[in-house]
Amino acid sequence: MGDKYYREWQKRKKVKRSPIYRFGMILFGVLIVAISIYIQSQEEKEEITYSSAQNGLGFYYYSEVQDNTYYASLNGLEGEALKEAMHILLNQNFEPTSYGDAREFLANADRSIDDPTKVWNIYDGALAPYEWDAVSWHREHVWPNSRLGLERVDNTDKTIASDLHNLRAVTPAVNSQRGDRFFSDGSGEHQITDDGGFYPGDEHKGDVARIIFYMFIMYEELELRDDNLEDLEAYTPEGAIMGILSVLLEWHKEDPVSDFERARNQVIYEYQNNRNPFIDKPEYAHLIFEDKTIDDLKPVASLSNWLDAWTNWIYG
Repeated sequence: MGDKYYREWQKRKKVKRSPIYRFGMILFGVLIVAISIYIQSQEEKEEITYSSAQNGLGFYYYSEVQDNTYYASLNGLEGEALKEAMHILLNQNFEPTSYGDAREFLANADRSIDDPTKVWNIYDGALAPYEWDAVSWHREHVWPNSRLGLERVDNTDKTIASDLHNLRAVTPAVNSQRGDRFFSDGSGEHQITDDGGFYPGDEHKGDVARIIFYMFIMYEELELRDDNLEDLEAYTPEGAIMGILSVLLEWHKEDPVSDFERARNQVIYEYQNNRNPFIDKPEYAHLIFEDKTIDDLKPVASLSNWLDAWTNWIYG
């Protein structure tokens, strides 16, 4: 009985080692990859929103956009060239709104996905009445007003301090707790961290990172550092600094772009005619802040690696 199973095993082994078998398995692998690419391309054609797929390390895949679309001028760019072109794009047709009007505009931009009669407050996730009453929610500067390099903002101002991308509905008590603290790592709910920073909460940390990235690119006078930035002079150009960059980059990966962010980005675009690129194209953060190249982030490279592994398995 044992000899019978042994002979059968030897036959299977011989078949697996035969050139025809190996060639057939390679063709099968190529077919699977081709089908995967085709399905992905069809999904991209049907989807209006941009992709936010990530690889196993949390890096977002890179994809070019079609000509004559919002990000077409950024196709093929990396590093400093991408940063400079993005700055131009964001400012090109920018239509600033007043800080007073932000009360009405945020009521629309920050609507809850689950309950459109409410706004979804940042940091604690509380749902507050949609209409502004100055009590249920306030206007939070994610990049703090005191770290924007100018005086306190007034309702008539149309400045860096009234940019809707940087403003979020917030519970007043939480707004006071956060103050103008830099962002620092933590876990769970929002909290003041041991180093004097502020953790925005697991559900909000990615949103915060992408807003900070936008502000840094949009306004050349701002500085984004990788330290905790204590003892800065508030409301001065010298104090226009935020951090912590390395922490924000991890949050960007750990808390991916949400439907709420996409909807909010579109509403703000309709008001001030520019978008937050790190929501639409989150891979841009890797190309600007982490020295990644486009080739590093291409999904096709990932499929090629899979095919290589498949071939190695056949010949191994």
